[in-house]
Amino acid sequence: MVGQYVRMLIAPNTRKGTITQTRIERGRVEYLFRHDPRFDNVLPDFWLMESEIEVCVPPTDEEVEAINALAKYGSR
Repeated sequence: MVGQYVRMLIAPNTRKGTITQTRIERGRVEYLFRHDPRFDNVLPDFWLMESEIEVCVPPTDEEVEAINALAKYGSR
C-alpha cells in the first residue's frame, strides 16, 4: 500500500494523496496519508484506517485546478 494514490471516502474529491507509511496500532493496520500538495487547503500528514480510504487514479493537473476552482466558488 505504501506509495499508492488514494482518496478519503469522507471527501473523495478534495482529499486525495499518497500513503507514505504503515503501522500496526492496537492490532489494526493504519496508513500515513500525505495530502496531494496540488490541492488548496492541504492537510498535514495523518494516520487513517483502511476503511477510510480507497485506491484511485491520481487526477491530472487540470482536474485539480477545476476542483480547486469549484471549492473556492462554493465557499463564497
